[in-house]
Amino acid sequence: MNNQNQPLKIWAGLITLYLVWGSTYLALRFVVETVPSMMASGFRNLIAGTILFLFSIVSKKYQKPSRKMLVTCFFTGFLMLCFGNGLFTIAAKWMPSSYSALFSALGPVMLVSLLWVFNHEKPKPKVIAGALLGIVGVGILMSLKTLALKGFEQYYGLGVLFLFLATSAWNIGVVIVKKAKIFNYHASQISGMQMMTGGIISLIISLGLGEFSHFDITNIQPKAYLSFIYLVVFGSTLAFLIFNWLSKVTSPTLVATYTYVNPLVAMVLGSLFAGESLHPLMLLAGGIIITAVILITTAKNKAITKNT
Repeated sequence: MNNQNQPLKIWAGLITLYLVWGSTYLALRFVVETVPSMMASGFRNLIAGTILFLFSIVSKKYQKPSRKMLVTCFFTGFLMLCFGNGLFTIAAKWMPSSYSALFSALGPVMLVSLLWVFNHEKPKPKVIAGALLGIVGVGILMSLKTLALKGFEQYYGLGVLFLFLATSAWNIGVVIVKKAKIFNYHASQISGMQMMTGGIISLIISLGLGEFSHFDITNIQPKAYLSFIYLVVFGSTLAFLIFNWLSKVTSPTLVATYTYVNPLVAMVLGSLFAGESLHPLMLLAGGIIITAVILITTAKNKAITKNT
């Protein structure tokens, strides 16, 4: 009976992943409208990381970490969650959520390139074609300065740079974790330690930037509270657990389909609930990037993790 229900459970998990991770971009935009970016990123990762770490203990998946595991989690936690997620959260204040989602979808393109350079994993011709298409898509996105959120047009170039650096940092972290070979530890323990590290460092940076001294909690809008809770509970915790389960019970190629479904969900939600315009050239760039990701994920047969 359980085997008969397995395909239904897998598709329920995939649809949840599509909708939840696709909606995190809009939720993030709502949060940073009234909450300082590094503070929001720091508290989100610290709380979600603590939940996942405690989950690893309660579920008896926790193992005493080796020195190598501690160093890897500390460094990649800073790189992926503090630097990567932090810059992404800052850019969310200036750029439409649908734009950020498209940029995030470039993760597989960057990961393939990084693995080629640092791990000598030569990609197949189909993957190279996908990477080149991804570059074309980014080129189109970078030309669309009019897409910057109203009042933040002067930060468009910086926003593009931050999104690029954030996506690069996340995927460099993925390569480091892969080379460190620490997957004998449960994913909830690894991610929990990474998130707690990134969250703590982000909050220290936030304090140094003066975000706490200029922050007025009475200015937080109700939708920011709800969006933050949504990001922690669903975007960072529940979706991760579903992703981890799917990675074990189905093919990496099927799991990786979220990388090209999420931007579509983000576009629709951004247009419906935030009034974000769907510029024809952004739709063209989106189509090119999604095609690039499909080429890569169907050829490489690897699951690619997310950075928002």
